[in-house]
Amino acid sequence: MIKVRNLNFMYEETKEVIKDLSFDIKKGAWVSILGHNGSGKSTLAKVLVGLLKAQSGQIFIDDIELTEKTVHEVRKKVGIVFQNPDNQFVGVTVRHDIAFGLENMKIPQEEIVKRVDLYARLVGMEDYLKKEPQQLSGGQKQRVAIAGALAMHKDIIIFDEATSMLDPEGVFEVTNLIRKLNKEQGQTIITITHDLEFALKSDYALILSEGVLIKEGKPSEVFLEEDLLRQSKLTVPPGLKLYLDVKNDPKLKEQSELVDALWTFNLKK
Repeated sequence: MIKVRNLNFMYEETKEVIKDLSFDIKKGAWVSILGHNGSGKSTLAKVLVGLLKAQSGQIFIDDIELTEKTVHEVRKKVGIVFQNPDNQFVGVTVRHDIAFGLENMKIPQEEIVKRVDLYARLVGMEDYLKKEPQQLSGGQKQRVAIAGALAMHKDIIIFDEATSMLDPEGVFEVTNLIRKLNKEQGQTIITITHDLEFALKSDYALILSEGVLIKEGKPSEVFLEEDLLRQSKLTVPPGLKLYLDVKNDPKLKEQSELVDALWTFNLKK
């Protein structure tokens, strides 16, 4: 569904942020793009939706190459949810916010009402449609932003550090919603993050460092390389650290039940 080939991006022709980047993302996958601050991951998210223009390289969304001529067509397929929920609310109520993009698309009013009700229910916000932004928690605002993207029938949703400013309850809410959208609805998900614990729940991981793709693969394989994670300036969470310590211990690693239990514990957190 997504193909990126030899992508390069720099700011003001002086700071190269993305360097010869190539990767594929399959339809229906949940892919985490990881990296420390300044690794280029958030810039990549903006390039993928055409908010920034790459100096060279190609991006294909469903075989449509992203160009100045096709950017609006591509944006019909790709939605993005940013990290600060307060900056995303554009309506005076939840209902108005979910409907905002549909109104801009000139969708008939009857269809707008149907979609708002459907996707508010899907994200668990059907009882909040008359609420104003200041009456919602951060996690609830993120769920509204997700509903707005889904209502526009986006095939792909990018979450750019969408849980980084939330409290633990908000992180739990949004993480469970992402899992539900991906596993139950077949939604293609890209999560931009530096949180390994969060990324463990995805199907595939891409690790960026200084704009270069240094590793990709299943989290269960990639995250075993503790030296690589440290090199990438990614903080290993305590639960994963314990798992890695046991996995690398000559005696403990033979206890398969313990190893499996620790891995399951990390996935379910």
